[in-house]
Amino acid sequence: MTLTTDYFARLVGTRPSWPGDMTAEEEAVMGEHFRYLRRLTAEGKVLMAGPVFGEFGLIVLRTKDKATARGILENDPSVAAGLHTFALHEMEVSLLADSIRPDRYVAEPGDRVIHSEVVVEAALSRVWNAWTTAAGIKRFLGCEARVELRPGGPFEIEFEADAPRGLRGSEGCRVLSVLPMEVVSFEWNAPPSFGELRDVRTQVVVRFKEISSSRVRVVLAHAGWGEGEEWDRLFAYFEKAWPHVLEKLRERFDD
Repeated sequence: MTLTTDYFARLVGTRPSWPGDMTAEEEAVMGEHFRYLRRLTAEGKVLMAGPVFGEFGLIVLRTKDKATARGILENDPSVAAGLHTFALHEMEVSLLADSIRPDRYVAEPGDRVIHSEVVVEAALSRVWNAWTTAAGIKRFLGCEARVELRPGGPFEIEFEADAPRGLRGSEGCRVLSVLPMEVVSFEWNAPPSFGELRDVRTQVVVRFKEISSSRVRVVLAHAGWGEGEEWDRLFAYFEKAWPHVLEKLRERFDD
């Protein structure tokens, strides 16, 4: 298990009049700053952030060491653009409310569900491990992954390894439930090309049904969809994508 440390960062404007005389260009940078911190919050590296009005910006980070925390701050768009400087201090978060942003999921999801399934010629344990471990995912999808098989653990697959962090795949998605060798459910997000929908999580449930000692039926359901044209486009995207993923799983055991 990787040990982490908490850090308190204080962001201060680089001119006395900040932010009262912010220009349009600087507002755009601050928008990038917000999206940057929102992504890091989804990844569990930022615990909280926000302005202390008229004083400074506050960020609480949780990282493996101070150098990592400093690197996060140095890469913050507002710091890189010269709008903020920062001071960084080690701290200990003794109390923290366990909360989920209300906009993380669709408030009133529709009834539609994507269903897809495949029969895999392999033992149940091998098929289960192929879907629920980083090594297994890399073997059948060819992608790096970060998986901790526990409720709240990461379920992140990097489909585009060369893209900037946050745009590679399912960063920030979490395991929802686990019934070993039977069911795993996890959050899922949209590809970056779907804009704001990427910040909303849908839910995927995968069931593993043993047919024989060397044959398994894998049944996938993808729910939690919103309404509207962009949601329709995203639904159609995954209607095509999931059968392809399951076929890759089947092919993994063809030999």
